[in-house]
Amino acid sequence: MQLSNETIEVLKNFANVNPNLVVSAGSNLKTISEAKNIMASADISETFDNGFGIYDLNEFLSALNLIDSPTLEFTDNAVKIKNNSSQVEYRFANIEILTQPAKSVTMPDVDLCLKLSADDISQIKRAAGALGHPVLSLSVIDNSVVAKVCDPNNPTANTWSKTIPTDRIDDFAAFDYQFLISNLKLLPGDYDVSISNKLISSWKSPIVEYWIALEKTSTIQE
Repeated sequence: MQLSNETIEVLKNFANVNPNLVVSAGSNLKTISEAKNIMASADISETFDNGFGIYDLNEFLSALNLIDSPTLEFTDNAVKIKNNSSQVEYRFANIEILTQPAKSVTMPDVDLCLKLSADDISQIKRAAGALGHPVLSLSVIDNSVVAKVCDPNNPTANTWSKTIPTDRIDDFAAFDYQFLISNLKLLPGDYDVSISNKLISSWKSPIVEYWIALEKTSTIQE
């Protein structure tokens, strides 16, 4: 087996969510953060015959980089990463000591749908870095959804904002949905975002889907 560049990018991204990974048999990869506030799922082009555990995903990716054009050969307790002249034997971890999703996420009723482009998300993260603010706020202003990078604990602080086109806002919508920007550990790309008043959201691209918890400081008025 050889891993596609797309799968390697997914693995790199998942390493930002959780340093270890449990791979199940099949073609789907899932991970969850230690705090259980971020979960991600991706369907990949490769199919694994058996499940296995990786304790340090970044170390595994570094091992892949040691071999040019590597082929993966799996045994019961390790994977051989090799080409015609070189080989790394990478041992699997005990799955029982690793953090993995206990079950799939079922989204509750959705109260807001919108699209965030790769450029929107890049602007949000750049604004957070420039202003030093931790929170992305999504709220309704003049019947439009506005994304704002802010510090809710400092209402006099400088802010960045942008109006975002929406697929749907419920008639009763009066909300301030808040996310920690540090939780937006997303692969670059465009996302369909669905948010529930139950303080859970789905961020879906053609490659991967994330479920990200909102901050409890979010406010919803029905």
